[in-house]
Amino acid sequence: MPEREKEASGSADGLQGQARAERNELTSWLLANGFDIDQIRAEYSPMLLPAIRRIGDEGLRTTAREISDSTGVDLTLLQRLHRAAGLVRVDPDTQQSRADAESVLGAARLVDIGFDSDVVVLIVRLLMDGLNPAAATMRRAALKAVLHPGASELELAEAFDLLGRDADAVIGPMVDGLMRLALRHSFETEAINAHERATGTLPGARDIAVAFADLVGFTRLGEQVTPEELGHVAVRLADVARDLVTLPVQFVKTFGDAVMLICPDPRKLLITVLNLVEAAEDQDFPRLRVGVAFGPAASSSGDWFGSPVNVASRVTTVAPAGTVRVTEAVCQAIGDVPDIGWKFAEARQLKGIRGDVVLYDAHRAAHP
Repeated sequence: MPEREKEASGSADGLQGQARAERNELTSWLLANGFDIDQIRAEYSPMLLPAIRRIGDEGLRTTAREISDSTGVDLTLLQRLHRAAGLVRVDPDTQQSRADAESVLGAARLVDIGFDSDVVVLIVRLLMDGLNPAAATMRRAALKAVLHPGASELELAEAFDLLGRDADAVIGPMVDGLMRLALRHSFETEAINAHERATGTLPGARDIAVAFADLVGFTRLGEQVTPEELGHVAVRLADVARDLVTLPVQFVKTFGDAVMLICPDPRKLLITVLNLVEAAEDQDFPRLRVGVAFGPAASSSGDWFGSPVNVASRVTTVAPAGTVRVTEAVCQAIGDVPDIGWKFAEARQLKGIRGDVVLYDAHRAAHP
């Protein structure tokens, strides 16, 4: 494209000097590599267009109705899946990215094999809740891999193109392998009892031990270090917890400066959190405090709900730094064992919990 036409295209509007020259250079390269001027003008950061194409977006457009007609997927279901995936709600006859519109077709096929459509919508929403932060982390890693001082827009576009090509080959197998891993482990830890087999009902509430561990002084720490350093501390806690967890103990989630673990065997969970407190002290963390409760809870969408979840969370907030504080139900469920000792801590009111809650501090029993 002649210089005059590049200027008229508007792709460098608002830029001056070297930045304008680099944008025009990039525009010529993109046009030579199959992108049209409308794509370039519409993209906030045109240098990323090659990488975007590498991971599936060829710049083609379609509508939800056209996708529904060509695939047989119910239009209402397709639109619900689009919204669950985070796509902007649009009229079914409005043009949108074909790659985006088709991204949920695999999920839609779950309905064909017997899954309830509401459950499939929930699955897509949960997947995106996990994939969005993972994608943001991958994007940041990609930027770190290719950015260097003085790089021009064209140099970065070429680097992103190569990186996108290489990443495209591993994204599918990576996500597929991790999804299968998660499914296998979900089956390993979900028993179906005789009543549920007889009645054909889904697994309901069952006795479970729940533990929360959080970092003491995390808020104050945030005033002393950078946000990146603070985030790194929280990530390290999650990494240490995952390293210590073995079945039947499960790592449920992180939230802020805390981790949640569950296990049907309260003794095994207690040993794990005692190990976690010790590991945190060995690795120069802010001190941990842990709350543990035991009772009936139900699993839904990968999370847990019920009294022991609420109680364990509240117990954690009153546990002193460096301690594992447990409810009386935990003590009774474990009983007298040679490797764990108990010390009465207090009986107190906890916010949102009826009546006084009797609490003990758990520790490793001293061996003679």
